Amino acid sequence: MRKSCLFLFVKCLLPFFVSAQAEEFYGYFSSWTDLKIAYHAAGNGIADDTKAMQQALDELGSNGHSPVLYIPKGVYRITATLTMQSKNNIVIIGEDPLNTIIKWDGEEKMKMLSLNGVAYSEYARITWDGNNKALAAVAHEWDRKVQYANSGTQHCDEIFKNVAVGLKSGPNMDAEFSIRRCRFYNCSSAGIFLGGPNALDWWIWDAYFENCYTGVSNNVPGNGAGNFHVYRSVFNHSTHADISLGNSNYFSFRDNLSYNSNAFFIASQFSNTSPITIQHNTIFSTAGKIMVDMYTKGNVLFLDNTFITPDSNKNFVIHYEDAYKNTLPDLTMIGNSFTAKQKIIKQTTRSFIDIDNKYGVPVPKQIKPLPKAFAPLIKYKLYEVNNTMNADAIQAIINKASKNATALIHFKYGVYNISKTLTISENSSVLFCGDGFSTILKWMGDSGKAVIQVNNARQAIIKNVKVSCSKKADGILVYDNNKTGNTIYANELLTYAAIRSNLLINNITNTDLRFENLQHNYCNAVSVQMSGSASQYSSLLKIFGAASINNKYSYQVNDNKKMLVYDQWFENGGGTNFITLKDKGEFYMNGAKIAAASKEKLPVIAIDSFSGKAVIAEAIYNTPNKTTSFNNPSGKAKMLLLGTLSWTDSTNNFYKLISDTVDYGILNCRYNVGPGSIPLPDQGNKSNTFIKEMLSTIRSTLVSAKPAYIKLASHFTIDRVFIENGINNLHVEKTP
Repeated sequence: MRKSCLFLFVKCLLPFFVSAQAEEFYGYFSSWTDLKIAYHAAGNGIADDTKAMQQALDELGSNGHSPVLYIPKGVYRITATLTMQSKNNIVIIGEDPLNTIIKWDGEEKMKMLSLNGVAYSEYARITWDGNNKALAAVAHEWDRKVQYANSGTQHCDEIFKNVAVGLKSGPNMDAEFSIRRCRFYNCSSAGIFLGGPNALDWWIWDAYFENCYTGVSNNVPGNGAGNFHVYRSVFNHSTHADISLGNSNYFSFRDNLSYNSNAFFIASQFSNTSPITIQHNTIFSTAGKIMVDMYTKGNVLFLDNTFITPDSNKNFVIHYEDAYKNTLPDLTMIGNSFTAKQKIIKQTTRSFIDIDNKYGVPVPKQIKPLPKAFAPLIKYKLYEVNNTMNADAIQAIINKASKNATALIHFKYGVYNISKTLTISENSSVLFCGDGFSTILKWMGDSGKAVIQVNNARQAIIKNVKVSCSKKADGILVYDNNKTGNTIYANELLTYAAIRSNLLINNITNTDLRFENLQHNYCNAVSVQMSGSASQYSSLLKIFGAASINNKYSYQVNDNKKMLVYDQWFENGGGTNFITLKDKGEFYMNGAKIAAASKEKLPVIAIDSFSGKAVIAEAIYNTPNKTTSFNNPSGKAKMLLLGTLSWTDSTNNFYKLISDTVDYGILNCRYNVGPGSIPLPDQGNKSNTFIKEMLSTIRSTLVSAKPAYIKLASHFTIDRVFIENGINNLHVEKTP
């Protein structure tokens, strides 16, 4: 192998720069507050704009003031920390992420923006320049004293540069964060740092890190905690590591690109297990350094990664050793490719599942990596509505807008009393856009209807609104004609307190179903459900990043339907199950924390007289007095539990098997009841053939995969929408 080959870049990496859905930016709208006009900020890089910006933040979303602050192009010099406290549903948005710049010119080691109790907020299209002096650009640090936790937040299309830390959490609850298309340059400590055990569910998409000490971390610059997931992101020359861990939880890193960093992943010594999934990443280095250096207890799962490194004797590509309290960790590696032929893995593990890994593979043709493009500003024919209009008046505007090739209907912030279903007609291209979650469509009509109905629209987008159903109607009802090429896509869909389902998908067999960063909570029945005719095959419902709390049941598949969930956090204080599988279908979960705190002795996962496949991989069970129960009297079910961890049961009784068939495997699973991590005996089918069969859907379902776009097909997008108190909050149904 010629070393010069490694200075090129990989042709097969093109999917890293292609998002699953093209996103757009719409604005400025007249309902937004303009920082220069309303508060006389100069934005010339010379005047001190601290006072003007602080006044704007103080008044943002208060009585008589818009919840959206718009920052025009300019350089806004600030000399003291900007602060916000106890606010809900606000938006701060710049005109252009490359030319709307907030620049620090205060004392060293200070924060630029400090947020305490600011929930369900959004920040977009701003460059935060720390001027090589600021401690942090944006710090989300709830103190548990003020109203609201920092939760339900999105950062998108932002730049963080010349700062110690770009984005950080505090030691308390800063959870459920969506980070999309953000760029981090020259962060001397970390691009993103999680500082506490309740900094959970940070979903990082399409980010770009260049010349940072660490890209994403929970132990740099300090002793933090929490968990995060990194998807489709690029790390360019990280001087310490792209990803660094010093505290245990569950993590996943999927479809990322590491380019000549000191290391892709470093995990410090843990006393407890961290189930970790490392899937379909490409790691490129010319230096011959250790690319993955792990001291984490427990099972780590490598699936289909590519390591492009020199073939030398200088260092191993992967180093994995941990002898905390004399118990060795576990390792599963399937389908990984290495250009090196020697010194690949140095590992001292208890169990090493080694399947179809390849060494000495040719170096692919190559190109140089680039950051994901920001969402472009798009201008469509604009129609404005406000909350003085009734449903008939709004429907008239929708009907008029539907006659255009593509039209944008802007809902100004406020509460809209909706007594008749708002309908987007067949073959139309209509975009609904609100002012964040302060635009509220509240149902005031009869029972059994829907607040919004979408009928096979050619293109429909609902963005930045809240739908409140009053426990009488569905929130959004989508009729889909189920043709090949149709797509239903959601980013940051937040659903709460449905009577039947937070998400119900019925009789869909061809449409591509993709949900990213899904929150579904407090459902009285089955929160996410796939159902339909038992004779039909099914579309695969793909959920990438999920959080759920206090549902009676979180997931269910019926009638030969299929569902895949990546990276799920679940909490439940009641006595119900997390998952019950009793019908026919396929269910796959890779990456999870399952916390059911009640003392009732119920199975947290019950697979009983089920026909199909069930896989739970890299999951933590914090479920006292509960079991995973597998009853397979007909022999038609197959189950794989891989790399799971029980935090509360020190015996194999956590797994309750009521079956003597060979169609199950419990492999590389562990328990701990304090510091340390103890392996459980493997059970069932341990053959390579069985493992590959059970993991095949997870291996083929990539977060970078882009559905085929067909011009005449139907495409429905939800982007940052909150739906509450529906019969079904989001209901997708095959067109009658």
